[in-house]
Amino acid sequence: MTIWEISEKADFIAGRHHRLQEEWRHYCNTLVQGITLSKARLHHAIGCAPEQQLCFVLFEHFTLSVTLVGGFNGHTIEYAIAGKDGGEPRVIAQAQLSSDGLIDGVISNRDREKVLNHYLDAIADVYNNLYAAMETDSPVTLTALARNAHAPALA
Repeated sequence: MTIWEISEKADFIAGRHHRLQEEWRHYCNTLVQGITLSKARLHHAIGCAPEQQLCFVLFEHFTLSVTLVGGFNGHTIEYAIAGKDGGEPRVIAQAQLSSDGLIDGVISNRDREKVLNHYLDAIADVYNNLYAAMETDSPVTLTALARNAHAPALA
């Protein structure tokens, strides 16, 4: 292969990588706007925002992270929960982000309402499990929140 053939391939790779990163940043901005502009009381606070991750603090106790995973050219959005004090995050849901800005092949990352609804669907089991635990005055374990999506997360 000549230097020009490699150069052409390198330009293609860099262009695709840049485009995916731009779509990821756009998704993060759209999600943050959806949460902050919503009139609903979600009890989310923006926690941190490093380059590859978006974090929210939920009920001043849990950290919900939204991360683009899978290494170079990874297209998987991972939603995970951890205790605010740290510890190993537990994955609660995943989605796919395409290079053309579609989430799970159907939702535009430019549609604030649909992005927010998709995110809320991904984390709904956390709210359901927390609600069930609060109704029964039971403590909540992080493992139970992430492990069993349809049963209450009771300790």
